[in-house]
Amino acid sequence: MAIFAHPDDEIVISPILSKYAKEGASIHLVIVTDGSKGVTPHANIPAGDLLASIRAQEALCVTKVLGINPPIFLNYTDGDLALNENLFSLDDKIDSLFIKHQPEVVITFGPGGEYGHSDHRMVSNIVTEVFQREASETQQLLYYGFPNESKNKELSLKTDLVKWFNENLKTTQKRFLTYRIPFSEENLKLGHEASSCHTSQYTAEAIDDLFTMIKQTDSLIYFRPWNGSKAIKEHVFD
Repeated sequence: MAIFAHPDDEIVISPILSKYAKEGASIHLVIVTDGSKGVTPHANIPAGDLLASIRAQEALCVTKVLGINPPIFLNYTDGDLALNENLFSLDDKIDSLFIKHQPEVVITFGPGGEYGHSDHRMVSNIVTEVFQREASETQQLLYYGFPNESKNKELSLKTDLVKWFNENLKTTQKRFLTYRIPFSEENLKLGHEASSCHTSQYTAEAIDDLFTMIKQTDSLIYFRPWNGSKAIKEHVFD
């Protein structure tokens, strides 16, 4: 189960979602907010219900391309996760999802929220809270991370949006990122194709730039296990 704040947050791990789908894993993508405030200049769609509806269709497109279960939408208002009433109800909803689906592995952002987004940070926090309260000994929580050592500040990127992402990416020391999951060119291609569903958020050039960033890690997606580990793992189910 991958739990993220917005439709499109899964882009960074899309190659391994493709990988495990092809290996027969049942994968659930949980999207906490409706994305209704994700207005972009190129799409020129106003904030509100129309944008939320379009982004839900984009997320469904992603899951179809990747071959995973349809997305689970929790439909919180974009940008409002830090409100007290949302924190309490989101805790309950995540708890219910754990009970219903009993995922062997849960994936979310680390405490830095990829690039510091408050919604990303709140989802990470609440998923962690529920996991450490409810998880069995056989379940694992993994935080997506980008190694300090892999970041190239001079990376050749064409779009200002992805240049900003690259400059503001919250990185992690590689020694903590002990789950290092390889993916193939086919996985990368499918991840790219799926991510291209998010036309309200990214131009084709921006998607290309995002995958240029992903390629910095030499065909590996990195995770830090919640309970720490010194052993290097090449499979999320190890």
